[in-house]
Amino acid sequence: MHSTMSIMHPLDNPAWTALTTHQSGIALVEGMARRFPPEMAVYGALALSMPQAWESLARLARTPVGLFSAQPLALPPRWTVTRHVELLEMVHEDLPPAPGRDAPEISELKESDVPEMSVVYEATRPGRKMCPRNQKLGTFLGVRCEGKLVALAGLRMHLPGYREITTVGTMPGFEGRGYASALVTALVERIRLRNEQPYLTVTINNARAIAIYRRLGFRERTQLHSTSVAFAGT
Repeated sequence: MHSTMSIMHPLDNPAWTALTTHQSGIALVEGMARRFPPEMAVYGALALSMPQAWESLARLARTPVGLFSAQPLALPPRWTVTRHVELLEMVHEDLPPAPGRDAPEISELKESDVPEMSVVYEATRPGRKMCPRNQKLGTFLGVRCEGKLVALAGLRMHLPGYREITTVGTMPGFEGRGYASALVTALVERIRLRNEQPYLTVTINNARAIAIYRRLGFRERTQLHSTSVAFAGT
């Protein structure tokens, strides 16, 4: 290792850290590459961005795979970008405000809720599909209004000392009622009970969500590129 290279923080490449520690048991492994089973999460990771690692990843890339990086990725031949977003990675550091008297009723979601979860996901992330077995990675919570699921949030990556909150979403027409804040706060409490630190990512241009997360005790740690890539080789 080059002497001037700084030691990486586990959250610099959370997918690699998770897939080589707490979630190594479910990792799909090929040489210098790892990925979550695509039906659970789109993300994967390279040990290092070098030709051998990309060759390893190609063998895991029957479906596009998402990669985190500090800088925009330089792709080898035969790889294409299918989606790219810049994310703010935020870590929970302060106590969230106490829930108000009108806090919504929160329920734990089950496998039978996946069709409704998918509806909320696709309404809040147009053009994208929810990984149908994402609950295998952690608990998902929801809020119902007149029996209909209108908001959800869950847990995804798990690495030493940290647990990721993900898939926070509220159906159009139900925003502004504090549902997402209540769900995130409930997940923060569950993570804190295990003496772990909650973290999440949010697109850098989502000012409303960033403001809410700050109010709930999250602070910016770094910016990351999230790049989904597809391999077009044989």
